[in-house]
Amino acid sequence: MNQDISAERMELLRLRARIAVLERASMAALELALRLRPEELAQVVEVGRKEMALGYQEELFTAGLHSDAERQFVASEAERLIRSLQAQLGFPGGVSSPEVG
Repeated sequence: MNQDISAERMELLRLRARIAVLERASMAALELALRLRPEELAQVVEVGRKEMALGYQEELFTAGLHSDAERQFVASEAERLIRSLQAQLGFPGGVSSPEVG
């Protein structure tokens, strides 16, 4: 364990690294699917977007969200990020986000 980094900060950094790795792996899988079956991929992404938008607003969808405000925030972030992904992939309904540049 690194003595210069607190345990709490180290856990946050681990989660950040995990997200970065999952994002890269997901993009690689999406790029492969885009080459093999682009029409089906567009549909799968859109269905997933709709499911997440509705799901995060339900109290039992995820255990870590404690209030309606948290659920609404995560639902809107998921919506924004999936719309950004759709834009990156050139799919209908996509909206560019500031993170992409």
